[in-house]
Amino acid sequence: MQETYQHYARLRDELSRWLEQSMRMDGPGPNRGGEDEANYALTWFQHYLVSGEERIVERFASLLEELAAWTVSDCLHGYEPRAEAHHGTEPFLLFLPRYLGLFPQDGVAGMLLEDAAHHIGNWEKGVPPWYDYERDCFHSYQLGTRLVSPDQRWAFELAEHWRFVHIALAAHRVGGQARYLEWALRYGRQRARWLLVGGNQPVPVLWAQDGRGLQVSDLETAEQRRMAAGNHHLADDPLAGVENHLASGVIYALGDLYLLSGEELFKRAARRLVEPLVSQLLDPYADPAAAALSYYRWTFDDDSLDQAMRQVLAGMPPPPSAPWAMVFPQERRRREPGVGKRNDMIYWGQWGEDGAVQPVQEPSSAALSLAYQLTGQIDYAHRALAAAADKLTMARQVLRGGREHTDMGGAVCSVAAGHGRNWGCGAVTGCYGPLLLGTREILGAVRPLVEIRDASERDRVPEQILPLVRPPLREPGEVSFYNGGEQAVELTWRINGEARWRPLHLEPGAVVKALLE
Repeated sequence: MQETYQHYARLRDELSRWLEQSMRMDGPGPNRGGEDEANYALTWFQHYLVSGEERIVERFASLLEELAAWTVSDCLHGYEPRAEAHHGTEPFLLFLPRYLGLFPQDGVAGMLLEDAAHHIGNWEKGVPPWYDYERDCFHSYQLGTRLVSPDQRWAFELAEHWRFVHIALAAHRVGGQARYLEWALRYGRQRARWLLVGGNQPVPVLWAQDGRGLQVSDLETAEQRRMAAGNHHLADDPLAGVENHLASGVIYALGDLYLLSGEELFKRAARRLVEPLVSQLLDPYADPAAAALSYYRWTFDDDSLDQAMRQVLAGMPPPPSAPWAMVFPQERRRREPGVGKRNDMIYWGQWGEDGAVQPVQEPSSAALSLAYQLTGQIDYAHRALAAAADKLTMARQVLRGGREHTDMGGAVCSVAAGHGRNWGCGAVTGCYGPLLLGTREILGAVRPLVEIRDASERDRVPEQILPLVRPPLREPGEVSFYNGGEQAVELTWRINGEARWRPLHLEPGAVVKALLE
């Protein structure tokens, strides 16, 4: 436990150091605060919940100010005049809903989200309609406030269209308008039904507007291949369709719709996406696969995949004994099938004494966190936090921050929160918040299962304290508190949503466990 605490303390310190470094070096990029620039800061949402560091609020405020300025200079009615469902949604998709999760009363942020959301269901006058209510599909992949493309080459439904569900549900959470929830349920039901068609076949990479799923072998045009993210897949990869859905966070949208409605349709569609991912758990780069499986079992209260996951995780190699090596091949291309990959991603290896680098075998921090949730064995949490601290330290020393293009595969933000195909899951976010506070994405916000206050009643985990959380699943979960410092610590804690704060006294080296029901 003490060694695990040391890795956690080092990771926490590195995150604060990166924040300080980034505030000095990472100004607005070529999009002047728009596009995906603010999304490079996703890791600090978890860090704020853990540390309560006020500089994070300052950083978020500057990113919000620059995003707002971009909507004035480059947008019409709060959205780009010409855009498509992938890049057009990015400014409103990850940073903004999470920011409003922490600061729901921020009027500027709320206005930015509303100005984007009210176009989804044709609720804003003076903008061409985006949505076809007769067929329950979008008119195009190319959607802007000035132009909705009439070109039938773009008339397909993609995983990216689920991004509008995220935006609508976040807008409903913040503003309470019923129309956003009603539309999200309506469209979500349509897409969930389409997902369940042909369940014995690989998940399609896109759909015709009549609901007919298309596989890679069905694609005929350059536009179809672009919409299907062909540059992010190898030919004949059976997980290409699942990968597209992970890259747009569809599993989390399905979870939100399930929690809001209780409809089994959303649970069955979610299982269709995650079941093929069990085989990916030991892949060192499959961070979003492990994160999706962890989210699925908790949110949908389904342990039916646990045995299969345990069998895969039982084949986990021993922890690495050689130092990490960060590798960038000269040629940018996709080399392996599966999820969590990108043609410009970092490769990791183990550095030998003879100077040779062996490919890494260590699973992702998200997979190690899932293993801890399944078993409660501290070794998995130890390995996850150690790898996250090591990788972030290396990245911060040699890579640029990545604000100019958050989606890239070779920046500090790419290591911490994953590249653009990972939906915010990287070496740090795959373990830091999930292990320490039991965080998960709810309606676009990062929600902790456990809240902690220090002796001064600040919302933060005292630096001497390592908490480890196992969420409840059919049976109570558990939180363990460890005092890794040299002095006794007083704190209070509660399960998120409870009114009562529970006092806790921890002597140096003490471990206290409590049930989470």
